[in-house]
Amino acid sequence: MFGKEKELTPEQISKKKDVLSKIIRYGTSQERKQALGELTRFPKESAGELYILIGEQLKSEKDMGMKIVLLKTIGDLDLKENKETIITLFEDSNEDVAKQAVTSAKKMKLAEATNPLLEKVKKEDFTKNSNSLSLYITALADLPEGKVAAPFLETKFREKFNNADMRGQIALYFGTVLYSEAESALMEVAFDEIQPTTLRCYSMNTLGKLKSENAKPKLYELLDSLKKTAGKLDAKKAQSLKIYAIGALVTMGDKEVFQELNEFARDDDSMVRLRAIEFMGSLKDPKALELLEYKRDRDPSPKVQKAAKKAIDQINGKDSPVEEEKSTEEKPEEEPK
Repeated sequence: MFGKEKELTPEQISKKKDVLSKIIRYGTSQERKQALGELTRFPKESAGELYILIGEQLKSEKDMGMKIVLLKTIGDLDLKENKETIITLFEDSNEDVAKQAVTSAKKMKLAEATNPLLEKVKKEDFTKNSNSLSLYITALADLPEGKVAAPFLETKFREKFNNADMRGQIALYFGTVLYSEAESALMEVAFDEIQPTTLRCYSMNTLGKLKSENAKPKLYELLDSLKKTAGKLDAKKAQSLKIYAIGALVTMGDKEVFQELNEFARDDDSMVRLRAIEFMGSLKDPKALELLEYKRDRDPSPKVQKAAKKAIDQINGKDSPVEEEKSTEEKPEEEPK
């Protein structure tokens, strides 16, 4: 719509500001959305009046799509002076607007949003799989003082009739806020064979973050049992359990896990080998170099070879990650029902 801001003279900035103001006030929805996109790149020191304008528009906007874009823009610009309006929109009748309001509050780290969001979450139905509720739980984990929701969410986590995916999100929440009081509930789920795999994996992930000494022997027992039942268990289920159990031990900083990593780096499942090698890199133990060099040169999987090369660089202090690796907190494959 306009040239690069850094090339504009004060006069051009003033003219552009006037044009943006008029478009935001009087343009079509499409024009207004484009202008809001421009506003995120407009010089902040000259944008005060425009920031006030979009705050006013958020209060009166009727169009749902525009309301969402206004919320996103305010969140991107970190305009905390609009916090009351944003929090009010948690209860908007349009679910997409409410979700964007929560997303913007989370991005802006609004401490004032924590209790209103918890009250909203208390009214949600935990027995159903809900993208909205999942987003709200994640937001509570990231908001200041979000740990205030932990006792309520622990109750929901312990209720086995609640949706497994929602319980999984709560497990991850416990790991983010480091709620050690949930240790026993997490252990009960993590090592219960009849619980869904994803839920067990997320519970193990959090036990690792909590550095649970009580969980450590159980994690080794689980790994041992997975070796004994190799080939009998659903392949995807076994893969996920192995990866998350090892990951939890690595997160705990357990020194004995190196032997397990050594073993799983030779697993028939290439994804298990890949994760074991990534963990070796993060441990930075020179004892792994010989195996990693072999994997770099000879592993049948190109992805494993690449991971081995990166792990070697990490151990040798040449760690320069160019791309974000996929987190082991990604959802594992669910076992067949």
